Parts: sequence; C-alpha cells; structure tokens
Amino acid sequence: MYRTIMAAALGAAALVAVAPAQAQTYFGPADMNIAFGVDGTISTSFGQSGITAGNFTHIYQFTLPQSGTASGTITTSAVKFKGPTDLDLTSVFFNGVQLTGAFGGGINEVVFANDVPILAGIQNNITINGVSRGNGSYGGQGVFAPTGVPEPAAWGMMIGGFGLAGAAMRRTRRTRVTYANA
Repeated sequence: MYRTIMAAALGAAALVAVAPAQAQTYFGPADMNIAFGVDGTISTSFGQSGITAGNFTHIYQFTLPQSGTASGTITTSAVKFKGPTDLDLTSVFFNGVQLTGAFGGGINEVVFANDVPILAGIQNNITINGVSRGNGSYGGQGVFAPTGVPEPAAWGMMIGGFGLAGAAMRRTRRTRVTYANA
C-alpha cells in the first residue's frame, strides 16, 4: 500500500514538473521604446520574441503624468501555421478593456483597442495571454493623447474675461434726478 501511494505521488510530481507553467512575466517602461511629443502625446512600441513553448501571460505596467486616451494594436506572425514560430493570442486586456480582432488559430493575428481612458498617476496594465509553439513572438504599438488643457495664454484671456464681466456687473449707472419746483 505504501509503495502504491509513493508511486502515485511521484507520478503526479513528474506530471506537474513536465506540464508548461503559465507564469506571469512583468515588464515596465524600460522594456518599451517610448517617444514623447512636444504636444504631450506619447507613442510606444513593445514586444517579445523567443517565447518558449507553452502558455504565457505578459503584463506591461506603466503610469503617465497626464490623463487622456490611448489606442493600440498587437500583432503576431509566423512562417507556418502551427509551426514552431506560431503564437496564438488567447486574450489581451488594456486597463480591463478587452482588445478585439483576430484571436487564436491564425498564422497572423491582429488585435486592437481605441480610446481607452488613462488617468494620471494610476498604474496602467496591458495583459497579453497566449500560447507559443516554440519560438513565438509578438509586437505591439500604442499612442496616447492627453485630454485638452488650456494653454497659459488661454487661461490669461479667460481670467481677464471674467474680470471684465465682473467689473461690468459691478458698475452701476448713476442717474441724476431733478425735481421741478411748482
């Protein structure tokens, strides 16, 4: 009886050791090629290659200094369908918004999301789940545009306008009243 239990335990341990693990791998801004525009926009490219066979979860985390909206795409390509370079995306989420497009089963897959809200100073996540058949890769790109913030000159004109409106409201016209003597 003892030998049967030990054999079953060793068999289960060997099965667990052979099964591909779905480990989460985290990436940050250092793993992304980021370009800042003078107008506050940001564009980035990112991706991974040489993803070994099995399930994977990659999570890109970053924060931005301004609120706004972002859009992005993730693509895969392979030499041969279900060959060693084929990679299937099973799901992709950007701040909880699921990307749409061609998932799993194709030689080339493209998924995308548009106008995803971004809040300043909050951690943002892009979560990529997939299956690699041996030496898979994917690439992504994203763009960010901050919400409209008035320029300093516009603020000055707006404050000046409020001041003029307030002065006009305070100004009272004095009417001189004269009485005729009878």
